[in-house]
Amino acid sequence: MGFDPRKRRKWKTGRNAPAQPRPYVRKRPAPRQRISIPGIAIVAAMLFFAISEHFSPFPGCNIKGNISIPSGERIYHVPGQKFYSQTKITFLKGERWFCSEEAAREAGWRKAYR
Repeated sequence: MGFDPRKRRKWKTGRNAPAQPRPYVRKRPAPRQRISIPGIAIVAAMLFFAISEHFSPFPGCNIKGNISIPSGERIYHVPGQKFYSQTKITFLKGERWFCSEEAAREAGWRKAYR
């Protein structure tokens, strides 16, 4: 019974020896991000503006007050008119919703021709 090169030694020694196993270190979970109240308010405002382009935030107020881009003219659209469904309301541009045609006229808006 001599040395058999096909059989490996249980432990290698010397330069080619494998590194010692690292001790197990438990990783701590990353700290959870807290949602701040101002962050929620900003998201809610963005959602409000996105939805209010097409749907009135106030029930029964379905007249769209639009500002013409080329002329700056203030025009309101009543449901059933040709471009009512295509008209978007952007509050940041000064556009708004009206509850009655009288309120729109008093605010200085004119009715759309079509």
